[in-house]
Amino acid sequence: MYLLFCPYRHQAQMELRDRRVWSLRDLLGVAGEPPTSAGDGSTEVESWYTGKQSPTHPTMVGSVKTFDPATGEGLPKWLEPEEATALRRSIAAATRGANPTLTWEGPVLCGVQMKMTLENKQELPNSPRRYVLVTLRAKRRPHQPLSADHVKVLVQMDEGDRAYFAACVCFFVDSAGSLFVALRWLAEVPGVVVDPESELVPLKQTPVGATASYSVLPAAVIANGALILQAQGKMWACLSPRETADYIASNYSNAGV
Repeated sequence: MYLLFCPYRHQAQMELRDRRVWSLRDLLGVAGEPPTSAGDGSTEVESWYTGKQSPTHPTMVGSVKTFDPATGEGLPKWLEPEEATALRRSIAAATRGANPTLTWEGPVLCGVQMKMTLENKQELPNSPRRYVLVTLRAKRRPHQPLSADHVKVLVQMDEGDRAYFAACVCFFVDSAGSLFVALRWLAEVPGVVVDPESELVPLKQTPVGATASYSVLPAAVIANGALILQAQGKMWACLSPRETADYIASNYSNAGV
């Protein structure tokens, strides 16, 4: 008897295996047991007793320029004119008034790379891989929005932390050493938190020239990097099962639409 190879069945089996692996890691984490990657250290993948990465303060990487909010001087040259103008309007709106939402101490420097540690909640609290040192890059290629890094951010709301996705536009550091990230938000699809078929988060790009499409927030709001795919006129965020459950729980406002 000959067995025929079916690519669709094979893909389904691979996806089922990946879901089971992620679920097993989540269960082991809840039980306080080491993850499945905690082997005998004979391979790089199984290396458990490695140097521990501690949380570090975000720092700028590479060249920086002095940012002038009035003229936009210092912003990346590859930003589209309407994009740079909208970002400047967003900064002006956030820094004005008696209780501004954005406060920084001049002079402010602007750059396109920032190094920071992100928390990997798939690892145990005492794991040497609990914190990962990454470099976020905002520079992108023309007409290729996915070439810049995307992030998942947690914004404090009255009901609790709310998760959003956004693209990194650039980074700022003020004279006090505080780091900020300029974001272009990805809009949610009203009423759809997670697509039931793909199990991905459907998103759309916000208008490039709209002031509301941009925000400058402290770098500490970045919870994790984000894997964003583009297909069928939408952008799709990929999450692990644990991240999906947390995202659904935090996405109360869109779920109620």
